[in-house]
Amino acid sequence: MSNKKEKIMEAYVQLLDESPTKRVTVNSIVARCGVSRNTFYYYFPDISSLVSEIEAKWVGMVELSSDASSIIDCLRPLAKYAEEHRVGLLHAYRSTKMPNFLASIDRLWEAVVRRYVEFHGRGGCSSRSAEEREALLRFFKSVFVGMTINWLGAEMSYDLLEEGHRIYELLRKEDFIRNVFEN
Repeated sequence: MSNKKEKIMEAYVQLLDESPTKRVTVNSIVARCGVSRNTFYYYFPDISSLVSEIEAKWVGMVELSSDASSIIDCLRPLAKYAEEHRVGLLHAYRSTKMPNFLASIDRLWEAVVRRYVEFHGRGGCSSRSAEEREALLRFFKSVFVGMTINWLGAEMSYDLLEEGHRIYELLRKEDFIRNVFEN
């Protein structure tokens, strides 16, 4: 990736850490990183496309490894980044463009869950039909989206990875889900 493109992306994140999204403009981004507006538009048609590139970068932060016991273990770099940019994430969450932010969270988790399942050879999904796999992926994506929204709504006041591990361990217990829904 181009050094200028990275600078533009980092400038956006820095500005978001400092002020609400509605105050972050192309002019403020180029002023921050010292490039021209033409350079910005060479790499990005608009701020939305810049945000999409940042989302892709976030997905790339997920560290897939064969020794990870769960998807939660793969999220440490992304969680660290989120904590480093806590204020910016909360600005984005509280922004007037909430539907855009929620769509970003949805796309992020869609990509992360798909990537994890594909890396692990579809795990327990390999014997399922394509429709069943898609239903399971949508379900788990929705769980992660919901957890992320709750975490942001709580002002990121708890450790999301710790919470994820706790839930993962509860679900691993034999017959937990069946017992919850039957009792």
